[in-house]
Amino acid sequence: MNRIFAIGFWLFTAIGLYAQQGAAVWGLGANEANRDAGFGLSNNPGVAFTGKAIGGVWGQQRFTGTTLVQGGAALAFRSKGTLYGGDFSYSGTPNFSITRVHLSLCQIISNQFNVGFSVGYATLYQSMLNNRPTRLSGRLGAAFQINEKWDASAVIINPWSRAYDGGLAVPAGALSLGYRINMLTKAAFQYRYNAQNQPVYGIAMRHEYGKRMVFNGALQTGPEPISAGIEYKSASAVFAISTRYHTYLGFSPAFSLIWTKR
Repeated sequence: MNRIFAIGFWLFTAIGLYAQQGAAVWGLGANEANRDAGFGLSNNPGVAFTGKAIGGVWGQQRFTGTTLVQGGAALAFRSKGTLYGGDFSYSGTPNFSITRVHLSLCQIISNQFNVGFSVGYATLYQSMLNNRPTRLSGRLGAAFQINEKWDASAVIINPWSRAYDGGLAVPAGALSLGYRINMLTKAAFQYRYNAQNQPVYGIAMRHEYGKRMVFNGALQTGPEPISAGIEYKSASAVFAISTRYHTYLGFSPAFSLIWTKR
């Protein structure tokens, strides 16, 4: 039992079992605030989506060759200027894992400003132990369209939690400042804070190639300096694959499939 606990503690502190949802967010540097990495309100509840409804599934192997996996699903719909959503995610190994469930709400204040929040719980499973600790989990988010070129977004994660509570609901936050270079290319200057790790600074790029292909990439500080991905878009669906590179632990391939009702 002590060995399992030690492995789990290392996973949560050294690696981090944080489940940002969708392959696009991983390709763009795992910054939840980035408006182009939205996944049905689950990454940043302040980022509204277009259309009447959106649903998606995603999965990732955290470091090739390990049994550490992440995955989940999200579903959201629009009712006039209000968006409602829910998401589920799993992150861990057969012996040590976290399950999260959230409900989200986003309010469109104007064409330039949205706010939102999500609330739910995170549950820890550890083999050989009967109790399953549960913590309140949630996010506060906002998105701003400054002008035709610039936009900004922010998300605050678990601000009510302690710096370390066993890894269930770690306080964190992210900022993203986007700049549209031209009609096909956009850059984002990013910052991410986590109470257990050093702050991460970086820049992400998103480039559309034709009508159906999108290339994502990011360079940043920290142990995972490079990430990249590609998206294929149809009339109502987007399939994405991406990966992040850790300087010691290698690649983390991910996929997601998103369906949108216009």
